[in-house]
Amino acid sequence: MTANVTKLEENKVRLDIEVTPETVRQGIEAKIKELGRQVRVPGFRPGKAPRRVIENRLGRDYIYMEALQEQLPGWYSQAVVETDVRPIDQPEIHFDDPLDEEEGFKFSATVEVRPEAILGDYKGVEVPRREVEISEEDVEDRIEEMQAQFATLAAVEGRPVQEGDFVVLDFKGERLAGGPLEGAEAEDYLLEIGGGELLPDFEENIVGMNADERKQFGVTFPMDYAEESLRGQSVLFNVHTKEIKERDLPPLDDEFVKEASEFETLDELRGAVREQLEATAEQRVEGEFRARVLDVVAEGGEVEVPEVMVHEKAHEMVESFERSLRSQGMDPEQYYQLAGTGHAEFEERVKPDAEDTVRKELVLDAVATAEGIVADEDEVMHEIGHLAEDSERSPEEIAKTLRNNGTYAMLEEEISRQKALDFLVENAVPVPLEETEEAEQEPADEEVPVEAKAGATESEQREEQE
Repeated sequence: MTANVTKLEENKVRLDIEVTPETVRQGIEAKIKELGRQVRVPGFRPGKAPRRVIENRLGRDYIYMEALQEQLPGWYSQAVVETDVRPIDQPEIHFDDPLDEEEGFKFSATVEVRPEAILGDYKGVEVPRREVEISEEDVEDRIEEMQAQFATLAAVEGRPVQEGDFVVLDFKGERLAGGPLEGAEAEDYLLEIGGGELLPDFEENIVGMNADERKQFGVTFPMDYAEESLRGQSVLFNVHTKEIKERDLPPLDDEFVKEASEFETLDELRGAVREQLEATAEQRVEGEFRARVLDVVAEGGEVEVPEVMVHEKAHEMVESFERSLRSQGMDPEQYYQLAGTGHAEFEERVKPDAEDTVRKELVLDAVATAEGIVADEDEVMHEIGHLAEDSERSPEEIAKTLRNNGTYAMLEEEISRQKALDFLVENAVPVPLEETEEAEQEPADEEVPVEAKAGATESEQREEQE
């Protein structure tokens, strides 16, 4: 089979494809064998009737049309892989002559392909970068967290409950309108005051109570409470505070360090904690910087993002999010019910992020083209090796499958984009991040879960397509 590509207007190309007579013949014979197993022919067992008998019974035109419908998508896909075309929509197929076992078959496919971004300045761009700063307070906070993990609870006498205490209590709730409240009853419940485990109003009412004291108070559930039936409901609680406990922290000394870590002294532990915090902060700052570099370069370029690509990316992102939910043992429909939304509405909500992701991918593709950045075979096989770790097949077998279904090119593309981003970062000029900018860069509360914003990675797609 041969295929030639002609660029057209409006970001379209035409593939002129010529299928060899031998390939046509193989497709027709495969269809005849299939039909022979399905059609009852008097005097022959299923699948044993000769070709001429099947043709006489069903008609050659019918057989050829069935063969064409079955083989055409595969021929088109093979041409796409061989010409390295990147379609973003369904093709328009045109042909004049039917299948011919002597002459072969010719057809054309007109399809919209990925647009090419027009780059602005992408080398030497100035991009704000935060400095890594770890204070002594940060180090002490982390060490105190370790200390708290080795704390015990000691009984408190002679004072009432205060913030930070642990309280053992019994409680029972009932609606003010009358009737018990399911799930609002417990005995010997251990509650950390200020831990946010129960409603803030409930915990505030416990503060000031003494051991073995009983109290009755009302709590109104907020309108955004997870359990819809309780939203806005006023509930009367009867509470019995049995015991008050507080954390008894071990002394912060060398003996504690020996017990809690592999170090010998408190100074050694402080040094190791600082190094760990600095490494974590550096990784976070580097990730922020890389994202800002891509933001700056993408904003400086020009690219029209086709709606079909946005729709496909949004779908991928939601599918990835749903896979994440299932891996955590949660049914996506249950999540949507709790969130008061649905699959289609959720997909619509992530479209702005999907459009931004597609725009940046197209910009990275343009950078890779401009700088001659490609993924070599060793890099691709290295990634395929990771896929093979959880598979019974060899990397070579997986690579063959990926080439046949066209996703090998997707892997090459993914690697080249990563290398293009590395190139942009290496050539960017870091500048200090002003305090006002740093405040603006603080992550805000997102309505869209971060798992959905991350989107489906192409590696995930390849694993499914294998």
